Amino acid sequence: MNLVRRLTWCAAKFNFVVHAVHVPGKENNIADALSRYQMKRFRQLAPERFAKSMHLPSSFRNSVELDQAVDSLWNKSINVNTRNVYSTGYKCFIQFCGNHITGFNSRTFNMSKVSEDLLIYFVAHCQSVLKLKYSTIKLYLAGVRFHGVNFDNVNPLCDKFGHTYQRLQNVLNGVKKSESKPLRQKLPITFKILQEIVTCLQCGFFNHDYMDLTFQTACVLAFYGFLRCNEFTCRTVFDPDSNLCVSDINFVSECEVTVNLKATKTDIFRQ
Repeated sequence: MNLVRRLTWCAAKFNFVVHAVHVPGKENNIADALSRYQMKRFRQLAPERFAKSMHLPSSFRNSVELDQAVDSLWNKSINVNTRNVYSTGYKCFIQFCGNHITGFNSRTFNMSKVSEDLLIYFVAHCQSVLKLKYSTIKLYLAGVRFHGVNFDNVNPLCDKFGHTYQRLQNVLNGVKKSESKPLRQKLPITFKILQEIVTCLQCGFFNHDYMDLTFQTACVLAFYGFLRCNEFTCRTVFDPDSNLCVSDINFVSECEVTVNLKATKTDIFRQ
């Protein structure tokens, strides 16, 4: 009905006439097959709808510059930490296949051969044998999907029509519901806790005046600036392009300070 209204509005605006004619299903086999979700019948009636796409010209495949550009863009689609988790998940899946599939060869294995049953047993293996949590298992499956899309141009978590495997989702829901809630709960830093931290640092916790004052300043700045941990700390090695530097601190007056954050969780593209 929405389509008819849209067409009527367009006809009135652009001055043309629309005639609606009902075509019985027995006279339109293709539409009848689609309405009944008879995909096998639809493929037989309209094989041209499933024609293969045009192959990439050899001139593109021989372009080193374009290959490097594509690889660079693909690598930038996810951050380093996510890529490492995906890689771990995929390696775990390949190891699982090697241990349970006779004659398995990781070099010749194609992700299009992955079945829903294989993924279900992999989830059960991660949960019962490896003792992994639901969130980690989801990341491992995402790693399998990422590898399949990248190297084999196929999403192993969906069927050939692009529908997500329902039984796999039900098993994942079972994993999620079987997990007990964590007993330990992370509490926020309150003013009272901050006061105790500052007092401890003022008493010479590190036995180094500069170190004590630096930590005291960082704690106070993070508390009143509502900063996340990764916004004022370093995960590994200090990187001046992403980590907070002295040059990012601007004293507007004796009682006002401006802090420039190079990147935040809510601004991943640094805009």
